[in-house]
Amino acid sequence: MERLVEEELNAMVGEDAFGKNCNLVSFKLYNCMTDADEFWYQRIFCSLIISDGSNYNIMIKLKIQDLVLRGCFGCDILFNNELIFYKKVIPFLLECRGPTFNDSNTLFLPRFFYGRNDCSELMANDLIVIENINTLGYCLSNEKVFLDNDHLTIALQALAKFHGLSYNAKHKDPGKVYGILENVRNIQIDENGHWMAQDDLFKKCGKRGMDRLLKRDGDRYRDHAHIRRLNELFDDAENVLMQSLNVREPLSVICHGDWHRQTLLFQYDEHRRPFDATSIDFSMLHYGSPALDLSLFLYMSTTQRVREAHWDDLLDTYCAALAASVPPGVRVPCRAEIDAEMAKTAINGLAKASFALPFMLRDRSDALDSLATSDDPVDYFLALGGDMATECLADIVMHLADMGYTDAGRGGHSDLAENTDSKYGSST
Repeated sequence: MERLVEEELNAMVGEDAFGKNCNLVSFKLYNCMTDADEFWYQRIFCSLIISDGSNYNIMIKLKIQDLVLRGCFGCDILFNNELIFYKKVIPFLLECRGPTFNDSNTLFLPRFFYGRNDCSELMANDLIVIENINTLGYCLSNEKVFLDNDHLTIALQALAKFHGLSYNAKHKDPGKVYGILENVRNIQIDENGHWMAQDDLFKKCGKRGMDRLLKRDGDRYRDHAHIRRLNELFDDAENVLMQSLNVREPLSVICHGDWHRQTLLFQYDEHRRPFDATSIDFSMLHYGSPALDLSLFLYMSTTQRVREAHWDDLLDTYCAALAASVPPGVRVPCRAEIDAEMAKTAINGLAKASFALPFMLRDRSDALDSLATSDDPVDYFLALGGDMATECLADIVMHLADMGYTDAGRGGHSDLAENTDSKYGSST
């Protein structure tokens, strides 16, 4: 591996990735972020010195070596999305933002140095090289799944800053927002335009939580209007989830697509309190309602107790940070609009959480029994996380019903090009 890294670093330096007319003097490999659990790439950490005296700490992302898993996880697509983000999306967003008017409202992002996605069979041929922000004090939270209120607040403020970049860009150059996303592929949709998870997977995972909720509190929820509505949504899951991704102007933004504990790094003060957060994974970005990111993050990162006590405060935190992240005159959604978007799109957050949350809560043995007794791979997903995951999914279903977040499938435009022309003029 060290020889491979040396060859790649020499090539990168020769292509002026770290400055013009330089040579590689030395480099050193090291380990950090050992708690990270990534499914579509592996990390290599490295420090290097180049001939002009500059020092760099970098993280190299490589695709997983198993070709079958690479295809299963869509690694080539994810790499392509992230390269578009670093090469096109972020430079455009930062150009539209211009000089920062308030540093406290500015989202910190790692520097990008180099990327290649030839999609060959050789893992090492495809890589992404970014700044290793661990050396700047950013690290994963100690919480394994659910975040406390301090972390939730900082993460929501960072998400608002990220969304604020889109609103500012739409204000400055609305047509180009669509153009830079032309080759980004939403990983939730297959190449035939269908929802990626077939075989009623979401319906069955959603029912996992609903059945538990009815078992523990049937008197309250069995005839609940929003539980009946959720059952209707589960029965039409693919259509409903596809509609949740529709563009909803003027509120849509470039969504992160995977904003939760495992993709977030926090910076801490001397008392171990978080004061900033950012992400190093932007492979699932897509254009849509900001509530897609909000619902995923909040359902993946909060317990039912936190939701009951702080839901309004958390959404208010996001809205306040969003308004503060843009200059005067740039339109951002108010709290009432965010509430309406949550009602239309939170079903998408439930769908993602119903797959990802049990995986994060899994005991490596709790799904093996299901595989031993069943030939249906869906049984594997339904067993992940055991009873704790089932209870958590029941809590999310209960929250959706209590909040009335069942207005999915109503409103929004699925045709991005049509929306571009009608709302902002031609994007060309």
